[in-house]
Amino acid sequence: MQVLFIVNEAAGHGKGKKIWHHLQQHLTMNYEVAFTEYEGHGQELAKNWAQDVQTKKLIVIVGGDGTIHEVVSGVVHNKFIVIGVVRAGSGNDFARYFTTFQNAFQIESYIQTEMANLPMDVGAVQFGDPQHELFVNNAGVGFDAFVTKRINKSRLKFYLNKIGLGKLSYAAAVVRGLFSFRRFDVTIRTDNKEWRFQQAWFVAMSNQPYFGGGMKISPSSKPDDGLIEITIVHGISRLKLLLVFVTVFFEKHTKFKEITFLQGNQFNIFVHGNDVDCHTDGNYIGEIRDGTNIHCTVQRNAWQVISKEHKKMAHH
Repeated sequence: MQVLFIVNEAAGHGKGKKIWHHLQQHLTMNYEVAFTEYEGHGQELAKNWAQDVQTKKLIVIVGGDGTIHEVVSGVVHNKFIVIGVVRAGSGNDFARYFTTFQNAFQIESYIQTEMANLPMDVGAVQFGDPQHELFVNNAGVGFDAFVTKRINKSRLKFYLNKIGLGKLSYAAAVVRGLFSFRRFDVTIRTDNKEWRFQQAWFVAMSNQPYFGGGMKISPSSKPDDGLIEITIVHGISRLKLLLVFVTVFFEKHTKFKEITFLQGNQFNIFVHGNDVDCHTDGNYIGEIRDGTNIHCTVQRNAWQVISKEHKKMAHH
């Protein structure tokens, strides 16, 4: 049984390095390990390792949502690769929903079993250009991407993470962004329907419920139902939006009339506003121009995640 660890030592501002160091001391099996050194490297490493495989293999990611995004993108539609994760990021939205490994013992006992795994969907999104981006958790246009861009540039995130308050950096960026963000209008179409929203804050496309480090933005989202859920927050004042952000943590935001949920297997989203920010799985992608068609679809059975079966086997 071949196992590759893909480790992002920089994840969670150095948490990745610490966690790998600890894990490594407890591993008794044979394995290979590769370290990500730049953006996009996880995708290359996974893709190269998974090429021409004819038997089941396990990739264990030691990292956060960004690293998971890269690795899954590298092995998508490869039936032989199973993905396991040891969480080491600052947001860890993936780990809030999917089964993950807690320690070396769990990984080793998993390998000695049938390696039960479940096929999962992946979202695919095109931001106007032919190249498409995949997302495991979610993709977003507008305020959430604007906040992501701000955080990634901010020194504050670095200091808050150092003292274990990474979540606060998101909250702080949200509050600051509330007062500088420019809202936009958006039109969403499916094959037979059209919706128009004015003064939108963001459009989130979800494959699973969580985003932004634990906000359950899309409660009915399931990563294996062949559907994408779209959450649009629109026509809401800055102050009331702050209230919404608080209620999201308690799943009470579904009651607001300014939040609309749509569900389907494909959408065309037209943004009417300039320089609107985009992200996939918290990786900032850039700005899109007015009138760009964002095409969002779902790909079924795109990757395999470790399944809960192995959890029953002792927690040492």
